[in-house]
Amino acid sequence: MRTDEKTDLERSIARARDGMGSRIDELDRRLRTTLDVQSVATTHAPKIIAGGVVVGFLVGFGFPLGFKKLLKIGVPLALVSLAAIKARDHGRETDVVAEGDGYESP
Repeated sequence: MRTDEKTDLERSIARARDGMGSRIDELDRRLRTTLDVQSVATTHAPKIIAGGVVVGFLVGFGFPLGFKKLLKIGVPLALVSLAAIKARDHGRETDVVAEGDGYESP
């Protein structure tokens, strides 16, 4: 590499680095104020408590009959459908690999 190309490259790198620290600090400050867990928990505390009361009421006094049937039928049906979708997608992936691997059987 020629010396003038090397100096141009070094100048470009120096210009790119210039002011990067202040931008990183600004991003860090903004993320810390936006993602403050304590303030989010304080803001949503009534909703969290109300949700806990509802779940406790349902568990304590028994689930309604319709909800029990939904759990008995819906959850296994959802699991079976997810398993079928995964098996179907896995079959497609192996077909694509088998066709495109470049190996021809003798």
